[in-house]
Amino acid sequence: MRSLSILPFCLAFAACSAPTVNVQNNNAAQQEKSTANMVKSLATSTPPAGAKSMGMQTNPRAGNSTIPISNAEVYVFTANIDDDSSGETLYWAIEDEVIYVWGTIDIDCITDDGVETGETGVAHFIYEADELGYGWMVATDSCGYSTLYGCSDEGDGEVCGGCDWAEDFIVCVSEE
Repeated sequence: MRSLSILPFCLAFAACSAPTVNVQNNNAAQQEKSTANMVKSLATSTPPAGAKSMGMQTNPRAGNSTIPISNAEVYVFTANIDDDSSGETLYWAIEDEVIYVWGTIDIDCITDDGVETGETGVAHFIYEADELGYGWMVATDSCGYSTLYGCSDEGDGEVCGGCDWAEDFIVCVSEE
């Protein structure tokens, strides 16, 4: 298994709460690009159809990650974003023209070679978009590996690898 320390990245952006993040089994994490594409259609300037307000919230969490919003109205809704037969419970918020969509998704466990093991797990998924670009990351401790992986693009082209927050934006660094 490959491992990547993003400590220099975290120090540069002063955005980490832990000193390192290990990225393992990138094949599994890259499978979530299709989920990101499904979520992208939900990251609009108004809440998705059928969303219900949960009231004003500050720093809600998706697994171990904190969504960097302060006193923003959070909406809850159901959408099918991982091609299964049921929908996932997702959350939507907007603050300072930055849109956030997050939730927990089911994942199929795979080996380093991309072969499904028959086991399943869960992952926490976060998508962030603004006028300059987007970022998404998925975090899981399921399936016998720990992953914090995603992609971001601030207009200079997509970069995929280890990710973390840089203020209110998801920023990723290449694994190579």
